[in-house]
Amino acid sequence: MKKLPATEKTISKKIGRKIKSPILVSNLKELGLDPKTFTKFFSPLFSELSWDPYDLRRLQGEFLMKAFPKDKVIIEKRLPDYYIGKKDKRTYNKWIKQLSKKKLAQFDAIKPWRRRSVCKFELTELKSGIRIKRVEVPQFAQEVSGNDLRSLPRVFDESPAKHVENELFYQLMKEVFTVVKNARASIGKKVKKVSFTAHFMGVQATSDKPGDNSPEGAHEDGVDYIISALVINRFNLKGGQSQIIELKPNNKKEIIFRHTLKPGEFIFQADSRDEIVYGTDLWHHVTPFYLANKANGEGWRDIIGFDLMVG
Repeated sequence: MKKLPATEKTISKKIGRKIKSPILVSNLKELGLDPKTFTKFFSPLFSELSWDPYDLRRLQGEFLMKAFPKDKVIIEKRLPDYYIGKKDKRTYNKWIKQLSKKKLAQFDAIKPWRRRSVCKFELTELKSGIRIKRVEVPQFAQEVSGNDLRSLPRVFDESPAKHVENELFYQLMKEVFTVVKNARASIGKKVKKVSFTAHFMGVQATSDKPGDNSPEGAHEDGVDYIISALVINRFNLKGGQSQIIELKPNNKKEIIFRHTLKPGEFIFQADSRDEIVYGTDLWHHVTPFYLANKANGEGWRDIIGFDLMVG
């Protein structure tokens, strides 16, 4: 199914059974935004973002655990503090110094592959219109199992004001506010306030390593609704298929929609507790992506994602 927009109704018709939780796969034009103007403004901003250090630290710890299996327990015990930046790389000096020349080169070759920033806004509907207020982003942690490092609090750079405090970004949030209102109206609920946590993320693919925006696999984000990705740039890539997945009552996951998002396209869907609120338990995932032309050396998929909470 490639014709957009797609909704839970069109998906239900395609798969022959009812999907109850709200879905909207669409594009900026359908939201009333000019795709060329929007992507032209935001495209160059991703190169200004800082590298995500957490991926790097996790992979370094996993490398050392594999290189020194007898010391795996103690290396793993030190990883959480290293992962969140409480300890620096010196916590692993004992093992790094023991690496062979070849292994040390492999260790040093571990590089970050995601550029990130985050920001948070509260949108409130007043009689005079929608008020937009930027607020500080708290520490970020995902609702995953306790032994998963992503459950630990992480701090990402706040998005620069010039990136997000502008009419284009405000207009996008206002239109998404309307999408949330429509989703809530389907169950007879009104919406006056929505919290937007926006994630700007640029993910790199190289000839040595594919890009992976979702290394944890299919998951939920622990919020009311998400825009899993609004794609801004897609350069020299193949793959990177976005998937909407249903967790069925028998605890099996089934892909109910798949689409490779082009620049200007996005996916909105209900997230956590939607099985209680609406009746269908939706998850999401994006597959790894690879260089389309290895001679170019690298490829990028740059996105804006939203975690959306009502009230």
